Amino acid sequence: MRKLNVEKYRKLLEEERGRIHHEMEVIEQDLGLNDSGMGQSELADYDQHPADAATDTFEKEKDLAVRDAFRETLGRIDEALGKLTRGTYGLCDRCNCEIPTERLVAVPHAIYCVQCQDIVEG
Repeated sequence: MRKLNVEKYRKLLEEERGRIHHEMEVIEQDLGLNDSGMGQSELADYDQHPADAATDTFEKEKDLAVRDAFRETLGRIDEALGKLTRGTYGLCDRCNCEIPTERLVAVPHAIYCVQCQDIVEG
């Protein structure tokens, strides 16, 4: 079994966590979720063309989906940090084989090796 540089991967994971938190803050500001908890008032939509309103709705839905994906990634990052502490980081959750170092550098919160990821996605 290979010896992983725990601090290297901890740093990668924490940097990724910080980046995602920043991106989520930007999205939430765009959605108006950091203000009074409300988006634009209904009066702001009163004189808006229906196509513009549809575009705004689409953009809000897209931002919400991206925010949800970020939340999921944050959960995976937290789990990866826990695995670092437990000494199980870098092992595939499905087959228990080592995840290639290149994959861990590219996706530090990866939980599957490439082959198992293909099976899970397929």
